Amino acid sequence: MTRDWIAAGEEDEYLIDYLFDLHGYIIIKGAIAPDDLAAANRWVDEHQEYVRGKRGGSSVEGVWIGNVETHTYSDADGCNFQNIIEGGLVFRRLINYPSWIGHCRRWINPVNRISLHENLLNVRGLGGYIGIHCGGACAISYLTFRQANTGEWMVGQVNVIGALQDVGPGDGATTVIPGSHKSAIRHPQLTEVAYRSDAAAGEQVGMQEVYLEAGDALLLTDALTHGSAARTNAGYRRITLYRYSGGLLRSRFNYQPSEALLAAMDEEQRLIVQPMPPRRPPTEPEPAAG
Repeated sequence: MTRDWIAAGEEDEYLIDYLFDLHGYIIIKGAIAPDDLAAANRWVDEHQEYVRGKRGGSSVEGVWIGNVETHTYSDADGCNFQNIIEGGLVFRRLINYPSWIGHCRRWINPVNRISLHENLLNVRGLGGYIGIHCGGACAISYLTFRQANTGEWMVGQVNVIGALQDVGPGDGATTVIPGSHKSAIRHPQLTEVAYRSDAAAGEQVGMQEVYLEAGDALLLTDALTHGSAARTNAGYRRITLYRYSGGLLRSRFNYQPSEALLAAMDEEQRLIVQPMPPRRPPTEPEPAAG
């Protein structure tokens, strides 16, 4: 079996970097602590009514739960609770979770700093999937992946998928094409589109399903060609997704952190969520006449 995982707390940085560079992803086993895992699942249990049960369990878009918004990329991908860092302490903790934040900083490169490009909790039901997308041949800035011989990393975006429950065969697992982050040729399914196909990713050439146990985290460069298989089992898949990019990249949906969130976060978290604080004059100027 191909080695594509490490144990949480493993300190062999060279091995971790080698596997990430080779495959474009790595699994951290037991990345999320049991108490945090339980707290995240309680939140889902308490908000299950927002998942409507359409194909993939997608919700009606634009329903706000405080500062968290329900969202879907398509009917098939399920219900995304966007801006989930506003959902409570456990999701705030995941911003700079020790199991993965050091790897993300290193791969994006400290000179670029780091920002949270998108953060969500996805609940996906029967028939749900994500279409195949991305790849090294896509000319999108955050899909860059460079690891020069000097050891200087420059990864445009690192996605961290946290499994809140086991994700096995039939559960709609994330799918990847190992090594495709370095490909100069588009996947056959993507030759007619710039970025993403709506075809279920699990059925495409070269795709491999990535199975996770509850508490595992999958770290992948967004440059990797990936997606997810269609869920064929009853019930719902539950995952968190935190996307990290360089500090100058604008957040995907431009959610503004609430004053309550800014006050509750530690300094490191604030710098990730708001790497460039807004600049305003000391006093609001009077509007110009006319």
